Amino acid sequence: MKNITDEMFDVLIVGGGPAGAAVGLCLARQACKVALLEATAYESQRYGETLPPEINPVLCELGVWDAFRNLSPLDAPGMISVWGDPIPIESDFIRNVHGLGWHIDRASFDQMLVLEAEKAGAQLHLRRRVNACSREGDCWRVNGLHARILVDASGKNGIRLDGNGDRDTDDELLAIALSVSHTRRNGDDLRTCIESTPSGWWYTAPLPNGFTMAMFFTDPAIYRQDGISIQQELRNAPITGQRLKGGQIDNSTVLHVTSSCRRAVFGAAWLAVGDSACSFDPISGRGIFNALRRANFASSAIIQQLGGNPNLTIEYARQLRLEYDEYVRQRWLYYTSERRWSNHRFWRSRRALLQA
Repeated sequence: MKNITDEMFDVLIVGGGPAGAAVGLCLARQACKVALLEATAYESQRYGETLPPEINPVLCELGVWDAFRNLSPLDAPGMISVWGDPIPIESDFIRNVHGLGWHIDRASFDQMLVLEAEKAGAQLHLRRRVNACSREGDCWRVNGLHARILVDASGKNGIRLDGNGDRDTDDELLAIALSVSHTRRNGDDLRTCIESTPSGWWYTAPLPNGFTMAMFFTDPAIYRQDGISIQQELRNAPITGQRLKGGQIDNSTVLHVTSSCRRAVFGAAWLAVGDSACSFDPISGRGIFNALRRANFASSAIIQQLGGNPNLTIEYARQLRLEYDEYVRQRWLYYTSERRWSNHRFWRSRRALLQA
């Protein structure tokens, strides 16, 4: 890894998550001079641990399938959903044309992608937090680097560029994330489980390291004003409780989760990708998939933008908004399908937000 110097790049990418890494990989393979800045060295836990079967052809298209398999991801053979009815709905991926899904160590996955981008020729800079981006003539200046195009892949808050950073927010959730260890797994059920309760909903999935990730999603106001009892929420979710039975909580974190879309996803020599452009409710299970699937499109738009042609960038923004609006519609249908606790605060709030 090279030291930061005052040099010119075609494209500078802020953020080394899946979206930034994948766009950097695509651009580097098309002979663009790319710098990728990541605030961490992937030393801490990241969230978003289950990939759907549809990710498999995307990983192959990006040329990272072998590197991905070297991470030894855990099979994700299907899902259990307890939503709208106390009787679980079980689905498997055996008949899925793309094969199985995967449970991953997210930090290792993100690191794999940026290392593949580096192998392709991108210049990688770790532990380089970006606090400000400024324009100098026809280029951007960030942490001593100059670039003709800036890609904001910094996450759901994004960077205000050209005064643009406002978002249309569909919903806000709070997640209590628990890393649970077991002396032994409770059976060999490797499926992801979603289970709703009067105060929100649970997500549980096994991890490759033998731990289980459990996340309870609720309304931020409920958490602030009433508090959340994990034991009570587990009693309200019998299948989740059984999956976690006998486990030891090794780590817990509270996360702010938004479902939102940036009003302007591009501007004068910049483009937003991944969560910086659109962030999704984890119930959709599509955040990483969408980030990787759009990487080739975003990189093609950037290359055209380097040549002075904004047409593909405009189309990128148009499609992004269309997909987000359809996601909002599908999310509304899914949340309103849970009617057992219509009078409880969480579900009343979701219904009011989704109908606004």
